[in-house]
Amino acid sequence: MNKQVSKILIVDDSDVVRRILTSALTQDGYELYTAVNGEDGRQKVHELKPDIVLLDVEMPVLDGFAVLREVRTNYKIEEVAVIMVTSQNDGKGISRAFDEGAFDYIPKPATDSEIKARVRNAIRALQLLREQKTLRKEAEAANQSKSAFLANMSHEIRTPMTAILGYTEILELEAKSRQMPELFMDSLDTIKRNGGHLMELINDILDLSKIEAGKLDIESIACSPQKIVEEVLELVQVRAEAKGLKLESEFQFPLPTSFISDPTRIRQILINLIGNAIKFTEVGTIRLETEFLQIPGEEPRIQFTVIDQGIGMTESQMLNLFRPFTQADSSTTRKYGGTGLGLTICKRLAEMLGGDISVTSEHNQGSRFSATVQTGSLEGVDLIQELQQESSQATPDEKQGQTEYPAFHDSSLKGKKVLLAEDGPDNQKLIAFILKKAGAEVSLAENGEVAREAAVKAMDAGLLYDVILMDMQMPVLDGYEATRKIREHGYPGPIISLTANAMEGDREKCINAGCNDHITKPIDRKKLVGMIAAICEEVAAV
Repeated sequence: MNKQVSKILIVDDSDVVRRILTSALTQDGYELYTAVNGEDGRQKVHELKPDIVLLDVEMPVLDGFAVLREVRTNYKIEEVAVIMVTSQNDGKGISRAFDEGAFDYIPKPATDSEIKARVRNAIRALQLLREQKTLRKEAEAANQSKSAFLANMSHEIRTPMTAILGYTEILELEAKSRQMPELFMDSLDTIKRNGGHLMELINDILDLSKIEAGKLDIESIACSPQKIVEEVLELVQVRAEAKGLKLESEFQFPLPTSFISDPTRIRQILINLIGNAIKFTEVGTIRLETEFLQIPGEEPRIQFTVIDQGIGMTESQMLNLFRPFTQADSSTTRKYGGTGLGLTICKRLAEMLGGDISVTSEHNQGSRFSATVQTGSLEGVDLIQELQQESSQATPDEKQGQTEYPAFHDSSLKGKKVLLAEDGPDNQKLIAFILKKAGAEVSLAENGEVAREAAVKAMDAGLLYDVILMDMQMPVLDGYEATRKIREHGYPGPIISLTANAMEGDREKCINAGCNDHITKPIDRKKLVGMIAAICEEVAAV
């Protein structure tokens, strides 16, 4: 880019000024062009696309400010830089030029050295801006490549995990019914538990990548601080009890009955913080405190503080806390496991929710992690002085984000005809087994083209499938294209996408292709059957 000869267009109605500017710049190796008035200059800007325009302010036909506005309307600053040439020394004209997008100005009269210096500065600035733009594009391309890699990695890992966890669950159910030996049951539990740990790791990596790429969506809905705390404690209670730890909650009043935030992400933060407290505490109590912060001059916040009596940390150990894939020290990883991603994700999530995470700790005494989130507008929200009864009921906004499926039982899908489009033999068998166990009649399609032909044939015969389950990554014709072609043929029946991708936008991509709903792998048996049953009920009710 630096080796290219810069084009400079000189626009001035004075022949004398044009000669002065041209003479000053001739020896510097630029491509020089001239225009005799504003209209001529306007046309030549579009014809030549110069790097620099030296533009007189006062000209007949079209003045310099009109030309400047047109340049800025059509070209970005890194494409064409405009230097105004003006005899207006009162400051107003110069200020106006900068306001309307000029890069610099040259006063009349000006010495050759001043003209050369201002043009050189403008060219250097253009080069830097263009390099910055190139680097930004390269960074965006790298981010897109990383997102594509992570989506593919997610698919490649989640697909076999569907089979591993799914068949483990089936074996577990069969083993319980047949009263198999304890060793057999323990082995299945080990497979299931470690499979779950692997899925947590995959989800953490994907979450961090989505945050870094700016692709993690944050909701803004009404949520109850009391309800969030109660739900989190219910989820982590079993883990605390397994280690003989006491779990407590404390609310410092007054508290708003509700606030605007993302309850799912807040729960994710708190579950991680309490999970760490349980991991690093052998004896004692873990307490979750909730407080409403009102600091003058700042946005109101809710603060959740997790206090443990665990191993604690030194000052040097705390320096590494929020770095990805880093723990307090290497011995922590060896003894307690983990990747060090959790706290990094929690801090980034808290920042996205308008807050932060802070920590105080004393070695061998315990730690105190405080997560704050902004409340949004609290206009019309009551402040309570004590806990409310029946707080387990969801707010209207939370209910809207929840999907309730019919209770699972062996006849949930009795008589329902399901077309399963899935190219993986193991997952074909697993999903078909789950559906048949729930009473469905299952037809198989090993790729998108076979699924398309089966759907069209069924429609032409007047015998629609109750549901089509469409894996989105298949050979011959992928699920997206197969779904689009099925819809183009006029097929009205419900289609549910199956995908191992868990990147932001995957669901929207499936819905845009024509699917009614979306489920990710590994398949949750109850959720899959419940979703199909719910969609069938909706169709029957129409």
